[in-house]
Amino acid sequence: MLCLPDRWRTYGKLRDLVDGEYQTGVDVPYYAQFASPELIDDYIHRHYDGTQDPQWRLFGANDPAEYAFWAPRVCALACLKMAVGAFYLGRQLSLWQLVKEGLEANGYTVRDPRGNWVDLGWHYPALVHLAARYGLQAVGRGYVSSSAVCQYIHEGWLVAATVTPELGERQPVGKRYGGHVVLVYGFAWKNGGPARYILHNPSGRFPELQAGASIPADHFKASFAHRLIALRPSS
Repeated sequence: MLCLPDRWRTYGKLRDLVDGEYQTGVDVPYYAQFASPELIDDYIHRHYDGTQDPQWRLFGANDPAEYAFWAPRVCALACLKMAVGAFYLGRQLSLWQLVKEGLEANGYTVRDPRGNWVDLGWHYPALVHLAARYGLQAVGRGYVSSSAVCQYIHEGWLVAATVTPELGERQPVGKRYGGHVVLVYGFAWKNGGPARYILHNPSGRFPELQAGASIPADHFKASFAHRLIALRPSS
């Protein structure tokens, strides 16, 4: 209900859009949050031990334990890395570099002041700080409709959208609020509304759900947590 005003405003801006496929207009590289994308289904469903990942060094960490701890927690940073690579060709960042810089900005809470384990994830101000550090403007929005994603893309932004992790499954199930971030860079418009979304999922379980995943609009809408960060060059 809280998203309805945004939905009305967005459809007002997109009502004259003709049927077709729309993209941000830049080549967006794909980076998984795990060093071995072919093992993501094992990571998620079979408790694969990340310290045994043969490609853990690609993450940039100093040892396998660091990699194994942070890899499941960097979906937002993987989206940021992809956005930087899209708008600034040749600029190479390791996920471990972004982790360290994010931690320096107090961007992640693992324990509360009493030492209790909370694992709250990355804080929005730190993500904005990291984006600015690498030449990106970041605009965070809450209580937005899924059509707002289309509006931002149509205006040349990339969209880091908060979704449920099940979006990475072949058969999305359940309904939980948030918990994962994907980078949306395209959509198909048909009969006055979105028909599907084109995105990179840092933890898609299988190849067709990783780079350039084509997600039916109803699946995306069911998974969308109505929060996003729109990204584009700051100048």
